[in-house]
Amino acid sequence: MKNPIKSVIALLIRLYFGYYFLNAGIGKFQTGFNGESVGGFLKGGLAQTAGAIAAAGKTGKANVTDTWGWLISHVFLPNADIMAFMVKTGEVMIGLGLILGCFTTLAAFFALTMNFSFLLSGTVSSNPQMVIGFLVILYFAAASGAIGVDRFFMNKLVDKFPILNKGFLRHLFPVDAGHRTTINKGINQAG
Repeated sequence: MKNPIKSVIALLIRLYFGYYFLNAGIGKFQTGFNGESVGGFLKGGLAQTAGAIAAAGKTGKANVTDTWGWLISHVFLPNADIMAFMVKTGEVMIGLGLILGCFTTLAAFFALTMNFSFLLSGTVSSNPQMVIGFLVILYFAAASGAIGVDRFFMNKLVDKFPILNKGFLRHLFPVDAGHRTTINKGINQAG
């Protein structure tokens, strides 16, 4: 392990937020979270747009942008059942990925996406703290999964599929810097 301090910090963040996500996802499966539940949440977001505030005769600043409001109305609400399945399944998968340290940065990326979706829909809650935690995991890259399952297969996965070492994907499938240099030498020799 090349960065033990980063790895331990990332482990603590992963376990804390992983438990939170796993517990939330399992709870949604157990309580019958469905399209109606998602619809209620999304309608609450729509009520926070500038148009809705003006239509209600209220004054104040909108918490949800008109662009996000359009997405809620035209994309998310019509597909509320699909969104409900994606949210509860995503929370369980993210939780397991973070706790086990399996596809750690990929799980953090999707968790970050989910947290920003909640923030854009007008819900603050614990989302800002989670955003910071997931940004730390992404910043620590390979060290984030060093105390976890990633340690045993990520280098082999990237060796087998060199495309994972290119562009944005290299951030979602990180390997340690020494291993990345070896991969790049192999790619350059083969090309």
